[in-house]
Amino acid sequence: MSRLTRVLRWVEENKGLDRVAGAVAEAIPSGLRSSRVLRGEPLGHPAHPAAVLLPLGMFAASNVLDLLPGEGKAARALIGVGLATAPAAILTGLAEYATLDERQRRTAFVHLASNAAANLLYLTSFRLRGHGFGVVGRVVSGLGIGVLTAGGLLGGHLAYSQAAGVERERV
Repeated sequence: MSRLTRVLRWVEENKGLDRVAGAVAEAIPSGLRSSRVLRGEPLGHPAHPAAVLLPLGMFAASNVLDLLPGEGKAARALIGVGLATAPAAILTGLAEYATLDERQRRTAFVHLASNAAANLLYLTSFRLRGHGFGVVGRVVSGLGIGVLTAGGLLGGHLAYSQAAGVERERV
């Protein structure tokens, strides 16, 4: 078993996360919890994986532009689009969170926390760039993509190893 797999398993088995992960589940408004559309039922599968593509793509593309000279304004614009589209990913993720079992919820909580931190880093980068601190903004975006990648690894573990959102009777 790889070191990364051990870390992911540690997260899903960490009962110390139960209290806070459960509190998040209880704090999700009932309308969000019961939204068939946000959970992706009309699609026949969870909506969250599709909803993350646009913000994730915009954030990642901004990091690529940061490597090119003179592309600071374009990188900031991509971050802005990523931030504007993030609420769809957040809402679909929270709607799905409410359906998870205890082990899945532990992983989902750390996934949520990682992605919240990444969004805050990109928001900070966006603001720094807007105030003329482009170099610092690029560094903060670099941290953001690292944290976003960790969140994505957790999301992948949740979906593929823990089968979150899978209707077992359909498989």
